[in-house]
Amino acid sequence: MKILITAGSTWVKIDRIRILTNRFTGKTGLFIAKSLKQKGHSVTLLVNNHCLGKIQGLKVISFRYFDELKEKLTKLLKSNCYDAIVHMAAVSDYKLNKSYKGKVASGKKALSLRLVPTQKLIKKIKPLAKSSLLIQFKLEPKPKGIIDKAYQSLKEYKSDFVIANALEDLRLGYKGFLVDKEKSIKPINSKASLAAVLDKIIRSKSRV
Repeated sequence: MKILITAGSTWVKIDRIRILTNRFTGKTGLFIAKSLKQKGHSVTLLVNNHCLGKIQGLKVISFRYFDELKEKLTKLLKSNCYDAIVHMAAVSDYKLNKSYKGKVASGKKALSLRLVPTQKLIKKIKPLAKSSLLIQFKLEPKPKGIIDKAYQSLKEYKSDFVIANALEDLRLGYKGFLVDKEKSIKPINSKASLAAVLDKIIRSKSRV
């Protein structure tokens, strides 16, 4: 099966030197990509590999900034037909209304940054990849209400499955829940289990 995986954090510019980003490294996405390739799938990893270094043994397309991810994701979806898309990238929710040119001088008593929402890249996936199985990830601060929020996200973005994670749970290791269109729930308690679950549901597409 031909699979596209997005992973890692995205950057948005403050000025030519400074960025806004998040703490996610792309390590889980890399683990999943390697696991699925070992199971015989053809995998492309679209990743911010800033925290990963050079990646061997995989087809890797790199990005750093939000706009790079948007451009490369769009190009890949328009020029390829994927059996499954696993959208794991920790996409920036906000960006500066207008980034500064050059470098903002240090020594200021205060610096106010006006942030505006970024485009929801997941909205672009199904319109460009109608026949692809779409598996998205939904991160919430706490476990309470996470299944309902994940299911609403699945419906809004027309995904086939969603992996729900609570930041509070991830402090102790990997934990998540697979939610499908019928709102059936499957607990996932390790990265290895996550890879196995993804392999199973992606293979099931070929039998439909």
